[in-house]
Amino acid sequence: MKPELRMMFDTAESQRRGLLADEIAYLISNAPRGSERRAEILALINGGKASTEEGRAALRTLVEDSGNQSATPESLAPENEGPTLEERQAETRSFAQKLGIAALPSTKAEQGDSFRGLLPSYAEYRALQSSTPADGGFLVPKATAKTYFDKLRADSAFLNGLPASNIIQFDTAELTLPGIASSSTPGYVDENGQIPEGSMTFTGVTLSAKAIKELRYAPNELLADSAVDLRNALAADMLSSAASRIDVDAFGGSGTNPVKGIIGQGVTTTLGAGKLPSFDDLADAITRVRMANGKPSVVFVSPDVEASLMKEKAATAGTYQAGAPTGTPLTTVWGLPILVSANVGTKTAIVCDASRIFFGIRSQAYINASEDFRFDRDQVTYRIVVRVAGTSVAEASSVQVIKGS
Repeated sequence: MKPELRMMFDTAESQRRGLLADEIAYLISNAPRGSERRAEILALINGGKASTEEGRAALRTLVEDSGNQSATPESLAPENEGPTLEERQAETRSFAQKLGIAALPSTKAEQGDSFRGLLPSYAEYRALQSSTPADGGFLVPKATAKTYFDKLRADSAFLNGLPASNIIQFDTAELTLPGIASSSTPGYVDENGQIPEGSMTFTGVTLSAKAIKELRYAPNELLADSAVDLRNALAADMLSSAASRIDVDAFGGSGTNPVKGIIGQGVTTTLGAGKLPSFDDLADAITRVRMANGKPSVVFVSPDVEASLMKEKAATAGTYQAGAPTGTPLTTVWGLPILVSANVGTKTAIVCDASRIFFGIRSQAYINASEDFRFDRDQVTYRIVVRVAGTSVAEASSVQVIKGS
């Protein structure tokens, strides 16, 4: 058994616990490939036993037995015929997903075989894409990226309000959304009469990919000594910050910003002095969407508008329009979900036909970790990158903005 593995097991045994996530990852990357013992090790890990004391003890026995086995022709094969680094990383990440690990750089693994961790670098990501399906090359990067994007969408009120089919994944520098600018109206034709030709004008909106990027640093001492899972906490916070940035521009981005928001592409109604959007104003906006043959599907509001709606009372009594204060929070208005976001802008409500709003994703969110970038400071660098292409509203009437004053 490797000294590092022995020390890992000794530490876990002295603390009377199972193996931690990074220890499991290190064990997987060091299990001898193709052996019977490896299959048993992976079965224990896959069954969730590694995190228990009994499972840890069983794994140690398997590792020791594996080390005591005599050399086989397979173990004596040339080094270049063994598993590649990408193969080991792909396999380890697939187990990490089952363990629910979002971000796990492992210094133990780096000491063993220079494996940076479960988060792929961009070069590793590209290399895995060109691997064979059996090695997980096509599955691992896409599954990892999808997990990150699902978390990003959960943190974004704007993305939550769109149908999944309207969030368009593309793989070019620009995304073009074709459409019909105008068309003729058919008329009545007498029997045996000649049918007239109609006309149609096509148009298109081109969106260019823009990247949201950020670096964060964390001291190695803090990562090693923290009582919480700081790596996953960092990843979650970076995803949340990226989602907030998407919301800011998707709602209110101007023509000079990287992403143009839906407020600038919709129809805005400004209320009188000292007024906030009310239930009556929302009803009028819903009607305006329907008058343009739209189907209202979601209402975005700022927190101050939500508070105003919750406190709105009937004209003849002290009854709250949104229900009793002891009831459930305000979540719908006339069957439409209300999504609250501070990124909508104060004193603002937006009634949308979300099926007419499109958002482009050039690349899903991914997070990398490096211990080399700030090596002289003994810090780990984390980087998040997500490339988006902005919003496109099919027709202005599908987005009705109500602004208080």
